[in-house]
Amino acid sequence: MKFKSKVYIRLRAAVDDSAGNAVRQACGRLSDLSIQKLRLGKLIEVDFEAPDKEHAEKEIEKLSKQFFANTVIEDYEWKVWSVNSND
Repeated sequence: MKFKSKVYIRLRAAVDDSAGNAVRQACGRLSDLSIQKLRLGKLIEVDFEAPDKEHAEKEIEKLSKQFFANTVIEDYEWKVWSVNSND
């Protein structure tokens, strides 16, 4: 079966986001918006094959926890869905 997944990774609230602060300051120079807080994150998109949805979810969870996210400072969430084999 074919699947797609999106894994969203963001810094934990207690962790300072230096890059986000730099982008927020740059936005202030380029826009008249009054941005109070801006935090950056990562989006990982995966197209893959697995025998079933349960296995697909288990493997995406494992990859997210052990490889995609630094779980000391980042939180993650993911979605997995099956796709038509014609896609």
